[in-house]
Formats: sequence, C-alpha cells, structure tokens
Amino acid sequence: MIKTNWHTHTSRCGHAVGTDEEYVLAAIQGGLKTLGFSDHAAYEQSRPIDRMDLSQFPEYKASISALKDKYKDQITLYLGTEIEYYPYEMDLLKQYRQTLDYCILGQHSLDLDDDRSYNAKTPDLLDLYTDRLNECCSLGLCDYICHPDVILWSYPRMDGSVREAAKRIAAISKKYNMPLELNTGSGVHHGLRQYEDGMRYAYPTRIFFEEFAKADCPIIIGLDVHDPKLFLDDTDLDRALSVIDGLNCHILYDYDLVSAAKQRKKNM
Repeated sequence: MIKTNWHTHTSRCGHAVGTDEEYVLAAIQGGLKTLGFSDHAAYEQSRPIDRMDLSQFPEYKASISALKDKYKDQITLYLGTEIEYYPYEMDLLKQYRQTLDYCILGQHSLDLDDDRSYNAKTPDLLDLYTDRLNECCSLGLCDYICHPDVILWSYPRMDGSVREAAKRIAAISKKYNMPLELNTGSGVHHGLRQYEDGMRYAYPTRIFFEEFAKADCPIIIGLDVHDPKLFLDDTDLDRALSVIDGLNCHILYDYDLVSAAKQRKKNM
C-alpha cells in the first residue's frame, strides 16, 4: 500500500539504528518506490540523544547523495530534514530550506530542548504549540506537519481544548495547503496507554483526525522509521489506520512533496 515515505531517520539522531544503506535496502524490499530521508535537524546546541550534530550534517548529505546514485535504478531517494521551529534558529532553518529537497515540521519541543510537547497537560500549552506550527507554516519553512498530535503524548484527557487545537491545526492546513501526517511511529509503536478518560495511543488521536476529515485536510502517511526492519512490518501502520477507521480522510498516497517544496521556496 505504501510506495512513498518522506519520514525516515538515521542513526545520527541518537535514537535510531542501522546504516543509511540498510534503510534503503529495506525500503526496496518493502516495495517502496520513493524514499525521503528526514533526520532530525541539527542546531547550534548539541543534543546527541535527540538529533544529529552540526558536524555530522555534511556527511549526512554526502551519504544520501551517494546512495541516491547507487540505487537510482531501484528507488528514488531525496534528502530532507525534520525541523523544529525556533525563531532564534532562523539562519539555520533558512539554510535547510534552501539547500535540501524538502523540510518537514515535527515540533517535539516548544522551545529548544524543553520537552514540553511531550509533557503538555494544560490548554495553554496546546495554544502555544499551535502558535509554533502556524508561524512556521506562515514563513514557508516546511512542507508538511509531522505527527500534529504529538502534543497529546501526556495530555490527560480528550476534552474541548483538544478539539479546539485540532480545529486550529486544520485551519492552518487549509490556509497554507499544508499536509498533515498520520504518523505510524512511536505513538503507536509503544502500544495503547492509560489516560484519565481511557486507553488510547499517544498519537495519532481520533479527535484530531475527526476535525481533519471534516475540513478535508490533505493527509500524508508518515512511517517515521527509526529502524530499517520496520519497512517490512505493517503492525504500526495498521495501528495508525485503525485510529481513523470510518473517517473520510483525504489521504495523499503519491504526493510529490519535492515539487511542492520547490513551489513554496519560490513563494518565500
């Protein structure tokens, strides 16, 4: 079913395993035709367990470029990165934007390394999170929003504030023609979790995708791969799809993210 994946990590981020070539070979074995590498973007401040170091970035580019040529008859490779939006890192964000094939936005922290996206339990942090997404999209720095419901990792209940956040993100998607991701990574990989109002996956969440479906937001399935063998196992994909079962989601299976990125760059 999945022939394209734009959300692929490498061991440089400190929490993924395998060589770059192992990811390519597993993707080919799994039937993919297009593979985008989008490891966690480096910033001036080092954090080895979460993202690559700036010193690793040239080698990252060189490695994917070499593999692109080596396997060009079997799979199409692209080089991107998963950014987080911090206004004080604008020079680096613009550099990534201009030099890479594409950028995807995964706001794991609300400020550099504060981890509040994973610890958010109050409506004000939902508002701050959506503000970060909106500003990044308004500046044309990204090409889709990864795991838009990552902010719900620790959120205790699916209340009205959650639905309002989902509506705001849906509006952002429509305003900027910004695809949203149905993520098949950590949120489902670790299984169902207990919250105040019952069991659910940390993400994706039904309430968010109800609003995305109502607004007809474009949805991209992102495998968020941190281990090559996951290209060969549909367990996490099936779990994510179960969350949106019965919803009329506008899923883009073969979206040309690189062409869209080129157009966004022209409009910056």
